[in-house]
Amino acid sequence: MLLRSGRPLFPSHVSRSWNRRAFVTWGALGIAMGPTFLDLKGMTGRRPNPPSHAIPKSSPRDVADAGEVRVQLAAVPQGSVDPIARAKQAISECQSRYLRLRDYTCTFTKRERIDGRLTPRHVMEMKSRIEPASIYFRFQAPNRGREAIYVEGRHDGRVLAHDVGFGKWIAGTMRLDPQGSMAMGASRHPITEAGIGPLIETVAQRWADELTPGESLVTLHTGMHVDGRPCTMIESVHPRRQPGFLFHKVNLYIDCELGLPTRFEAYDWPRHPGASAELVEEYAYRDIRLDVGLSDEDFDPANTRYSFGRF
Repeated sequence: MLLRSGRPLFPSHVSRSWNRRAFVTWGALGIAMGPTFLDLKGMTGRRPNPPSHAIPKSSPRDVADAGEVRVQLAAVPQGSVDPIARAKQAISECQSRYLRLRDYTCTFTKRERIDGRLTPRHVMEMKSRIEPASIYFRFQAPNRGREAIYVEGRHDGRVLAHDVGFGKWIAGTMRLDPQGSMAMGASRHPITEAGIGPLIETVAQRWADELTPGESLVTLHTGMHVDGRPCTMIESVHPRRQPGFLFHKVNLYIDCELGLPTRFEAYDWPRHPGASAELVEEYAYRDIRLDVGLSDEDFDPANTRYSFGRF
């Protein structure tokens, strides 16, 4: 059962043109989790850190390919506790767990619906530091080898980024406004909103505002697996579109060992009766390693392991 008397839900251990010199699209830099009304400034507080530990990589039998996650659905438990209260308790515990972290690394994947069309899946190596808020991305697909760095309070608030191939040779390392059209391109969110922390805070805020009896249907699916790892999926549905509701349905997958969300799916309302809900946003964090000891060097474009610069 997900909820036990006096015990937590989860274990505690647990412009579309690039620029006028290089005619390259940089839309993939808009990377985040959740709506666009959240920034990372509120995520710099933290508690004492637990011992570092790593998340084992998935077995090939669990994942069909490098960009696809298999989700196994188990039976839905029928409990007497209010599911809305359980969902809010779960995300609150995720907030507490996240505040004890210093940093993490993972493989980040995303898909978004832009102008009615679902983008290809983007796959990136990701490094994230909680304080100061710092993000490093190295693209695996598409545009393998692209890199981007954002550190709160540094580089005049700009994203440092470079393309690959001819684009890199022409423009070298660029300094982009994270909210500007060159960095955002055809993306729903800027790099400043990327990461597990912003996802948690956004979901917590939306659920606090939106989940109410009569307007919301909440179901907790226990015994599920994502990439072979046990998790609980919280499904929240708004059957009727109402002002202030962002999505028709959200599926949030919380890793039972980590006590952190590792997958998020958001769906729009069906276009007409009998139609399926359309996927709007999908974000996933895989092969997570917590508190690995990231330093300034990991977010420095001069790092010799990175490829910033013109050549």
